[in-house]
Amino acid sequence: MNETPPRHAIAEQAVTVLMAVVPCGADTARQILADTARAAGAQLHETAGAVLVLGRGGKPAPPLGRALADAMDEARSGAEPAPLPYTRLLPDPRTIGELLKRHRGLRRRALAAPEDPAVRDELDDATYTLCILMGRRNAHTALRSAELLLGAEWLGATVTATAPTPQPRPVRRAR
Repeated sequence: MNETPPRHAIAEQAVTVLMAVVPCGADTARQILADTARAAGAQLHETAGAVLVLGRGGKPAPPLGRALADAMDEARSGAEPAPLPYTRLLPDPRTIGELLKRHRGLRRRALAAPEDPAVRDELDDATYTLCILMGRRNAHTALRSAELLLGAEWLGATVTATAPTPQPRPVRRAR
């Protein structure tokens, strides 16, 4: 019996690793994998192998390593439209805290067992939920926004949901 996993299994393991490392959803991870292969002029299974090396703490070979780093950076910095004045309700910090804790745990589990499709699905679901609750399209931005929200809550600061109030003008006295 052949001990080598099929190529599609290696690609799905690479998707799981990318979801944990970038962080991102499954669709974005598949796009990173395809973009990296195209940029490096490599086959998809070779690119997936480089991602698995990265997931184990190694450094992928130069052509694939550079293309992979570029694709991951692009996914992290996905352009979001400029926000209008902030008028939406903020999510409950306790709920966000629980979701962040779950998300971090799932990212660790995904790196430890990239072959487990159940972990990949749970991580994808947690990432999607975080994006929805934080009102962001990019998972990396949603994570940063959630951590900023929790940091403000932890410091006891209040987060305003409207534009800053104008400062009062100094009163001029008549002579």
